[in-house]
Amino acid sequence: MRSVKRPSKFSTIRKSIKAVSKEYCAESSICGLKHLVDVNTSCFERILWIITMISALICSVSLVWMTFRRYYSAPLVTTQMPEGVSVSKIIFPAVGICTNNRISKRAVSDLSKKLLQKSRNKNYSEKEMLSLLIGLGLLYNNQPLDDKLVKPMELHRALGDYDVNELMRNLTPKCEDLLLRCEWNAVAVNCSKLFDFRLTMNGYCCTFNYLRQSDVTFESADSTTRSLNMYNYGNKSNFDFDDGLKVLMKLNESDDFYYNMPLRGAQLQFSDAYDFPDAPSGSFAMQIISPNVQMTVMVTASFTEASRDIQHVPVKLRRCLFYDESSYLPFYTHSDCLLKCRMLFLLSKCKCTPFNMPKMINKRTCDMRDVPCLKIYNVQSRTVRPDVDPIPHELELEMVGGGIPCPMCYPSCSKTAYNYDFINVKIYPEHLNAVPDNETLDWLRGADFTGTSIVHVKYAREVADCYGQNVIMKWFDLISNIGSTCGFVTGFSFVSVLEFIYFYTVKLFREINNRRKQEKCKASEISASRYEPINRYRPIYWNEIGGSTKWRPRSKKTV
Repeated sequence: MRSVKRPSKFSTIRKSIKAVSKEYCAESSICGLKHLVDVNTSCFERILWIITMISALICSVSLVWMTFRRYYSAPLVTTQMPEGVSVSKIIFPAVGICTNNRISKRAVSDLSKKLLQKSRNKNYSEKEMLSLLIGLGLLYNNQPLDDKLVKPMELHRALGDYDVNELMRNLTPKCEDLLLRCEWNAVAVNCSKLFDFRLTMNGYCCTFNYLRQSDVTFESADSTTRSLNMYNYGNKSNFDFDDGLKVLMKLNESDDFYYNMPLRGAQLQFSDAYDFPDAPSGSFAMQIISPNVQMTVMVTASFTEASRDIQHVPVKLRRCLFYDESSYLPFYTHSDCLLKCRMLFLLSKCKCTPFNMPKMINKRTCDMRDVPCLKIYNVQSRTVRPDVDPIPHELELEMVGGGIPCPMCYPSCSKTAYNYDFINVKIYPEHLNAVPDNETLDWLRGADFTGTSIVHVKYAREVADCYGQNVIMKWFDLISNIGSTCGFVTGFSFVSVLEFIYFYTVKLFREINNRRKQEKCKASEISASRYEPINRYRPIYWNEIGGSTKWRPRSKKTV
């Protein structure tokens, strides 16, 4: 007898899938599938339903893909709060006043006399020493000067052992010589109580509301120099005609020695109260005020607050960082990130950092020996390469050495931005000096207006624009949109997913097991039939074959 061939595993699985698929189509909650397996459905109708189902599937997949693409390409939305926020709740911007004359003639003359007393400088006259000391101006802007007049190494030897920060601080005109009268929120205040002598990108200047605790920056992550608690402090102002900051400043031309720009007057600097005043790093504005001018600075503020819900969105998509998200800085701000990036660039090129940047711990501050190196990389160190690809040719980055790449620096998610409008009015000191004290404003009574200028910084509006940044849709909104799309087009729902998983896991596994058991039983029956006799009739005995031998009952004998 021939052996019986058992079905292969693949054949069993294929038949099981076919059977489960028919059952799934017949019982599925998805519209239209039951018509594909209905015995009463004609071939033509079945083809129409197949075309309809495929079209609906393509449409549903396309709509879901568009939803995903919109979610990941533009995941954030910024909305403006119509009520805004009162300016009295926003910290007033930091204000810095720096004279264009960066080196005091009186201070440098005293320094010259001290240096001439040293044995190493016995060959210099006082005039030659003053000409040599003018080279200190290179530490401000590294602009090219006549090498015959300015010799950095010769000046370095003449200075001997010196600390650059202390030297430049002592040579800068002092606040008490620059600021005559001050008023804050319509209250006359001593200028020395309002202003501090602090380091900025223009060297040491008179700063108001500059809340950075130290001129040493980028400490370790466990440092307490910056925290959210800092934002509870700082001067605040209201929207009023007389509120804000008022300063009467005197520009003493007799003390001029070195100008970092060829303009008389002073520089007004504006920045965030917690950011280092640095133009290339953002959060900075500057305006020149000339002598005999009253300048009114109108400040408008806008406040952006990002929801923590956006934190799950990848940084490359949301393009911003929260204060505690960066490993590059212990307390992240966009300005500090760019500043550190630029400082590390100069540190790698010149092995030091300029004195007019915050000092880095355990790093050397550049002195006169480093001036040639700083001059080479001065322009490049002020240009940050944008994080775009390709770089637009219009930026002409090849002219500045390609700029500095700082891909780790994203804008801050929550921030306050300030805009400034400047209004200048010429004043006549002779006329103001002739005005009686009883007709003069309280904070200006008794002042000498000769060679002075007046600055008034105040808010231009009562309410600051307020913006909220959030995800365009949350995860449950995304699922809801996908479910609505699939349900509308194909009748597909979350239950359909569970139903599909159930049929093609539990029921398919059960069907395969049942078929294998049936096939095994059938194979066993066929094998047993080869050896057992087939009993189709009862046994036949020899005496039942013929009629002559047919059994008859015995008859009784008659007596």
